[in-house]
Amino acid sequence: MSLQTEEKVGIPRKEKAMKTFVQIRLTLLETLAQLRRLKGAGQVTQALRTLKERETGKLCYQAEEDLSPAELSLLRDMLAMQKRKWDTYKYTYCESLHTLLEGHVEGA
Repeated sequence: MSLQTEEKVGIPRKEKAMKTFVQIRLTLLETLAQLRRLKGAGQVTQALRTLKERETGKLCYQAEEDLSPAELSLLRDMLAMQKRKWDTYKYTYCESLHTLLEGHVEGA
């Protein structure tokens, strides 16, 4: 349901923003918990860890698109995540996209 549709059926914009904030926070908490559980030096574990870091970076980008600067700052504080770590996850995601795009260009 789009924001305009939700407003038409009576869901106020503030309530929608709060719902989005809570959803993003819960998703990031779950993803970070999964990431913390991926310990070990095995190849499969490392591959899963890399995928989970990329997913976390994507979620960070989505949060930046959907939340206000104040909400974003609050979210990082609630997650006890410094901006540097946040940016590292985003960088990991960007690098994976860059690698993917290079592979498609070379394969064309």
